[in-house]
Amino acid sequence: MMTSRFLNSARPRLCGLAALAFSCVAGLAPVSLQADENALGFTYGADTLPKGASEIYQIVTSRTGKAAGSYSALDIQTEFEHGFTDKLQGSLYLNAIDHDISGVPGTTDRNQTGFNGAQVSVKYNLRSAERGGWGVAVYLEPGYKRYSGRSGKREDIYFLEPKLILQRNFLGDTLIWSTNLGAEFEREQDLGRGSSHGEWASELELEASSGVSYRFAPGWFAGVEGLYKSAYTQMHLDEMSENAFFFGPNVHYANARWWATLAVLPQITGWPENKDSRNLHNYEALMVRLKLGFHF
Repeated sequence: MMTSRFLNSARPRLCGLAALAFSCVAGLAPVSLQADENALGFTYGADTLPKGASEIYQIVTSRTGKAAGSYSALDIQTEFEHGFTDKLQGSLYLNAIDHDISGVPGTTDRNQTGFNGAQVSVKYNLRSAERGGWGVAVYLEPGYKRYSGRSGKREDIYFLEPKLILQRNFLGDTLIWSTNLGAEFEREQDLGRGSSHGEWASELELEASSGVSYRFAPGWFAGVEGLYKSAYTQMHLDEMSENAFFFGPNVHYANARWWATLAVLPQITGWPENKDSRNLHNYEALMVRLKLGFHF
């Protein structure tokens, strides 16, 4: 019942994102998946851009639904990506965030939009998935955020995110399986009361994601994806404070000049449970992500 209500409340936004992604599909000649093209919404592939190639991404993630009240957040990222060699690429992200919160227990009501910092990343391909066998890449991303993603409170957040990326292609590269194993080390200072000298806190977040995507028509892929997130107080692995597991479908389209991916991941289970076996205090009931990529 609660899941239906959250899905119904998110349907207008979901339909709008889908229309934006796929309204221009008609009349364009599709091509096969290209290097570093994101067939999945939350899981990276192992391949990198060729030397000298560049892309710009627009990534919008909608997070909606709590155990009570009305909660909606949008994470908006603009990413500039460049291949420095055939194996090494770098990226710059500029971020914005929007919160519309009302009546959520433990969270202040707010309706705000703001610039949410920036980060850079490097990705190095150790082995390409196109050569057969496992594709392997390592990824490192340092960055800074100005707002809490959950509550919208003003904070200073510095983070470092390493990631191991695995990919395996099957059936003549028509079936793609990617898995990511990552961690995020955070140092954060609460500035919500206007103080610039609040106490600093540390947190470790571990994340694992995996998904498959199948090319069912030229240029078109569809599949499913799972995402597991957990957090540990003061970076102590014996002090897990929360976790959640998300699972859902995705669809991807590409042509020679641009590509789009839409992923819909409802929360399946979480801990500590507070509604229908889910953790709707620390995480959301539904995440929807749209990615648009343009080659140049």
